[in-house]
Amino acid sequence: MGIGGAGIVAGAGISRATGDGKEGALCELRPTGTVGISASTRAPGQPGGNSYGSMVHPPMQLDPSFLSRMELHSSLPKPVSGSLVKSDISILEMPLTVAHNTVVDAWTFNGLVPGPVLRAREGQMMEVTFRNLSVHPHSIHFHGSHDPGEDGWEPVVPGDQKVYKIQAGPAGFHPYHCHVPPLSSHMAKGLYGGFIVDPPGGRSPAYEFMLILSGWDLKEKGKNDIYCWNGIAGFYDRYPIKVPVGKKIRLYIANMTEYDPVASFHLHSQTFDVFRTGTRKVPDDHTDVVTLGQTERVVVEFTLKKRGRYMFHPHQTHMADSGAMGWIVGI
Repeated sequence: MGIGGAGIVAGAGISRATGDGKEGALCELRPTGTVGISASTRAPGQPGGNSYGSMVHPPMQLDPSFLSRMELHSSLPKPVSGSLVKSDISILEMPLTVAHNTVVDAWTFNGLVPGPVLRAREGQMMEVTFRNLSVHPHSIHFHGSHDPGEDGWEPVVPGDQKVYKIQAGPAGFHPYHCHVPPLSSHMAKGLYGGFIVDPPGGRSPAYEFMLILSGWDLKEKGKNDIYCWNGIAGFYDRYPIKVPVGKKIRLYIANMTEYDPVASFHLHSQTFDVFRTGTRKVPDDHTDVVTLGQTERVVVEFTLKKRGRYMFHPHQTHMADSGAMGWIVGI
């Protein structure tokens, strides 16, 4: 319960989609500097490290599979049209280790920061049973279109529960988060997650990953001290995302930082198609950096043509230096 942003997860490595719809092993994730990756990608302060990378490191006890739940091509079942999508989400207030020797008093959905990935097809009905197992009032507010009576701004008192019933839509990538005042405190302590709504016909096959940017206010002064992709500072610096050359890559990227009005996502040595909010079938832009306000999100797609290491980070340098730098490795 004391291990950081992703909670306890199962499974290791990255899977690949095969022509018959099944998945097979693509590779094992290894710490930077082991076979297949240059030792120069080790985090600073580690043996053989260099001047690049986050200045804040992940907890030493984590293994490479720790954030495998954010590898969507391998971790989530495909939604079935017409079926009811049911989820159970509970509020747990608990200590989490989010960086090396760094423990926070987090507020979590199911013990996870970010919360569980939710996914449905456009038009599907969703039933989310929400239980508040904490000592503070909380709620779940979903972005997107739905019945305003299910909007989630009303507090659920400690010990109580509520069943949210929404129809998924529109197709795209939407955040969800607690909406109880003071909103900034509830989100800054970890109450946010990602919700994908697939179009009726689905999206084209791709290796999919979710990347949610956030910060941790360690001194509770309304200012972030470290920054994370998927809740753990420096994780993708030590354990890069490995993808196959020549295959489509799809990233669901959201900015869920509090206390910073703007952030960005920049990918080195590669440009990508940008689908703002993921609600359109044609790209809105083709670039190598995209700027996001608070709770803004994009879906980006690209195909690596050459093996190698591709750095990614916010172009707000203090965020990259403080934990939000990572690598995508083409193999």
